[in-house]
Amino acid sequence: MGKPGEPDSGRGVNEALDVINTLALHDIHSCVVGAKALVYYGAHRVPMCWDICVPTASFDAAKTLLTRAPLSQKYDLWHHTTPTLGSLAHTYPHFTLKGINFYFILTPSSDCNIACEPAQFDRSPRGVPYPRLELFAQSLLDTQQYADLADLVDGMDLEESWGEQHLRFKVTPLLVEYIRGKNERITASYEGIGINPVPARLSETPKLRERWRRIVGTKARRINDELPRERHLTRFRKVGSPDPREITDREV
Repeated sequence: MGKPGEPDSGRGVNEALDVINTLALHDIHSCVVGAKALVYYGAHRVPMCWDICVPTASFDAAKTLLTRAPLSQKYDLWHHTTPTLGSLAHTYPHFTLKGINFYFILTPSSDCNIACEPAQFDRSPRGVPYPRLELFAQSLLDTQQYADLADLVDGMDLEESWGEQHLRFKVTPLLVEYIRGKNERITASYEGIGINPVPARLSETPKLRERWRRIVGTKARRINDELPRERHLTRFRKVGSPDPREITDREV
């Protein structure tokens, strides 16, 4: 299934489900976020690995479970990745399945600012749990992952009215507290690695509705010039194409 960074890396629905089901046996509910979730919702991504999100309260227990026998005989820890803006993924444990090029990251739900609960999951035809569309969109908006949000908008061909109906745009004191706490963790994670953490920090005064309108309003502009615009709704969706969640022959 490839090494990290190769085009075919990160596949392996059965292997991902094995991790998810193992966690569930220990009362740790999890779902897939990140690039694989974007693929589920129609974005054209080539994920390096699976990003498996667990409740923050269960994060230490999940990590311990995967790094102690008997599962330590099945999974190996591998190198951390280079920091990315607004993310703490480089601080979380990355695993590989021994003998097979299957990779996943264990992520606490606080990094995504989502409720990691079965009632909030949408399962693919293969049975993989992903955050429900509105939950995932809100997560990307709250955590200011705007490039990912644009991919989600284009994958699902979302309209401005959809956001007005399903998303929260008010920057509440609770959200500001979350942003400040995450910024503190980001700054601490950059100590000693010689990289300025300021560009990686989230804005404490985000204009969420304006950002949403801008992303949705530029869907047509993001369609590549080589694509026939009259046949495309977005860069990822053709006219008449089905909801990507209904396509059953995909690795999601």
